[in-house]
Amino acid sequence: MTDVDYEENLVAEKAYQAIGLIGGLGPGATIHYYERLAREFVARGVTPRLLISHADMKFVLARVGAGALDELADYFTEHVESLARAGADFVAIGSVTPHICAPQLSARISLPFLDLIDCTRSELSRRGARRIAILGTQFVMRSDMYGRLDGFEVIRLAAGALDLVHENYMKIAAAGAVEGSGADVERMRAVAQACVRDQGVEAVLLAGTELSLAFQEADCGFPALDCARAHLDAMIARALGDTATN
Repeated sequence: MTDVDYEENLVAEKAYQAIGLIGGLGPGATIHYYERLAREFVARGVTPRLLISHADMKFVLARVGAGALDELADYFTEHVESLARAGADFVAIGSVTPHICAPQLSARISLPFLDLIDCTRSELSRRGARRIAILGTQFVMRSDMYGRLDGFEVIRLAAGALDLVHENYMKIAAAGAVEGSGADVERMRAVAQACVRDQGVEAVLLAGTELSLAFQEADCGFPALDCARAHLDAMIARALGDTATN
């Protein structure tokens, strides 16, 4: 989109609610969220109301690994409070792994929290998919998305495949892009395809925001559900005042 196109599409109307996004986990994921939000709002002729608070990825992953969920929730609460003071109407975290502390965080904050895992569950139900596999960090995969996908049959990856996905995912997260990261996207694709072919998986969850940089949901070679896309759709709907879908 050129500057002229942007100016022609942008009008005085502003989004109904302001989005507070906790980003930085990692930067490539935050850029993905921002670009998608900006593009979708401009396409609707609406000026987005978006605030971003940058979290420390190393700090967050260390607390996730240690299982320090209260400390992690306290850390995110500080970000939410900053976003609230700046005018956010609701908040979201632009990453899957930190949702390990979503229950603790929700209990600490006054702003509505748009939970990516809730959005994923709703999309799976809409599709009628029950047998699923998960690609993401080791924390997300080993825990079946923290045990919050009740009612779905989760097919776990073998240890070697799980390690392969995690290591390549973290390469993309560290680089903020696929190009130059050294990640082997094709080997991750082969893992997903094997789940579908050999174990009857109906949907493979792209349960790591940076996987949106590696795979396009519509044509990645396996039936995928991009959790970040489902999350973003819900964020856009809420910001536009369509709370019935959230």
